[in-house]
Amino acid sequence: MQRYFVAIKNLLNSTGGASANFLKLVMLLVAIFCYFSPPAAAQDPLSLMLKFPAVRIQAGEPLTLKVYFYNEAQTGFSGALPENLSMRLRSADENATLVTAVETGESTPTDIAPGQFTVKDYSLEVPASFAGPVEIFLLGHPESTLLLNTVAAQPVAQKTEAEPDHAAAPEYYPTLESLFSLYQPYVVNFSAYEPMYFLVGTDPAKSKFQISFKYRLFNPSGSLSQAFPWLRGLHFAYTQTSFWDLASDSEPFEDTSYKPELFLLSSNWKNRPRWLQGLFFQAGVQHESNGRGEGFSRSTNTAYLKPILVFYHPGSALGLQLSPKLLTYFNNDDATNPDLAEYRGYSEFEIKFGQATGLVSTTQLRFAAKGTSLQTDLTYPISKLLKSNFDMFLHIQYSNALAESLISYRDRSESLRLGFSFVR
Repeated sequence: MQRYFVAIKNLLNSTGGASANFLKLVMLLVAIFCYFSPPAAAQDPLSLMLKFPAVRIQAGEPLTLKVYFYNEAQTGFSGALPENLSMRLRSADENATLVTAVETGESTPTDIAPGQFTVKDYSLEVPASFAGPVEIFLLGHPESTLLLNTVAAQPVAQKTEAEPDHAAAPEYYPTLESLFSLYQPYVVNFSAYEPMYFLVGTDPAKSKFQISFKYRLFNPSGSLSQAFPWLRGLHFAYTQTSFWDLASDSEPFEDTSYKPELFLLSSNWKNRPRWLQGLFFQAGVQHESNGRGEGFSRSTNTAYLKPILVFYHPGSALGLQLSPKLLTYFNNDDATNPDLAEYRGYSEFEIKFGQATGLVSTTQLRFAAKGTSLQTDLTYPISKLLKSNFDMFLHIQYSNALAESLISYRDRSESLRLGFSFVR
């Protein structure tokens, strides 16, 4: 493994500018994931047909549908079927939204002979605002359009004779999102990435907040994803971490790290041990800078490989996640932070443990030549304390770290922070 990262570093330090090195690394990552997930044989896309249960469909409640995958190609299909399917729902009154159907069983490689089909179960929830005839359109498969009849989630009040005729007129777009989704068919590709929080330090000068998201670049049910399954794991991500001095009169931001990222995330490893519920591999490249000029400028670039091991007990909802991470630096700003690697290190280790519906502890360790850095986060759902009325987490963070911020990366800072998080 060490030789592998030395090879990456030598590649990145070869002649060429930042853009050339970035392209080299992207090509290297593609090669790695081609090895992890061998592509299926080139072929025409599978045809899909949806079949809902022959029972009354209740809006606002989960239901299971069957999806038939038919191989129309002249050659056999071999590979993984989509883990989720994006669908557009439209009611008779033109109300529309996007939903995602998620597979209910374990994803395993599938072989489909020419002219044959296989069936897979997915779970879906029709929004409570939908009632009556509903058209379901499977994104990427225009031939798979289905008309359903749904029962309203709540009884509709009867119009009295005293009411004017327009009183019972349907509410075409009850929310902004129902109209917004008509013009944003790709919004389903957005999801949370790193934790998102706002924390005030016991020393207010050390307050901190972070936002983070990722975007899936390829349609998982598209022809390219069917031919090359690893493309489903290609993501763009962005994380921003700001250090806020709330003790000063003007409350300035002491430093902010801007971290765009391109990474590949594998599906659950098929040959993992039975006692391991999840085994994933993530590899990526990340740029980090503080967006400042002259002597205050800091920037670096890293390439990393991170296996993710997940242990989970469904009965107790207890889980344990172990994530070792190896990284190397390239195109580091040697004018302003030449020795950043001595304070950040080349290896990290994350341990996350807790109950899915309760307390979760996350500990991050960084190992560097100048010393070890530690950050521990404790989160607990506030909804448990407020009768499910507030969807946030109570968040406590302790940090004793070198290079927590880029501006003062040589200094060790210790802080205790308290606040709220939206994603933990």
